[in-house]
Amino acid sequence: MKYYQMSNKVLLKDLDGRERACLYKRSHRYLQMNTGDFLVDYTSNDSGEAFKGPLICELDDEDSTGVFPTFFMSPSLIGTRQFYRDLVEIGIDNIEMHPVIIKDEENGKTIEDYLLLNIIGRVSCAVMDQSDTERLNDAAAEGDPCDSMNFINELVIDAARVGSRDLFLLHEDTSYILVSERVFQHLIKKGYTDIFFEEIRQL
Repeated sequence: MKYYQMSNKVLLKDLDGRERACLYKRSHRYLQMNTGDFLVDYTSNDSGEAFKGPLICELDDEDSTGVFPTFFMSPSLIGTRQFYRDLVEIGIDNIEMHPVIIKDEENGKTIEDYLLLNIIGRVSCAVMDQSDTERLNDAAAEGDPCDSMNFINELVIDAARVGSRDLFLLHEDTSYILVSERVFQHLIKKGYTDIFFEEIRQL
């Protein structure tokens, strides 16, 4: 079985060449995202409570072009309703879904065709000594692996650890969304042209 990293085809960058967000979260300030678990919101309760949408986001005014991608990856995976339907069609059932309201202040518009697609499932399958990695903060090594600052430039995985999962986050770096060859082929057949897939090296 082959596995692929799934991401935006076009990476938007600022003037210094650094990746930048397209969307800014404007509600649920303390919501923890990209953990591989169900969403927990700490906005009004120190012990946390189940997230209740919609999530309100603001479009970066430099991206107010009227052309919208299949999905955004920041502040989390936020995809079109059709993209979600296409995943459900192939049997993907580990997504916690909530409505999203995107405010385009530059053009005075509100976009409501997107959903927060929270992926449930984080798999520890990276072979770290064979992957090209950086650690941005060694002090994070003792904390939650989700808070560790591993940055993986080139990933190698042990596919035997994945099991039957078709869509999941990488435990060692939760910015990685991984999909099986089955999902990859399905989305390619659907005709998406703005999704980037990169086959992941395996042991």
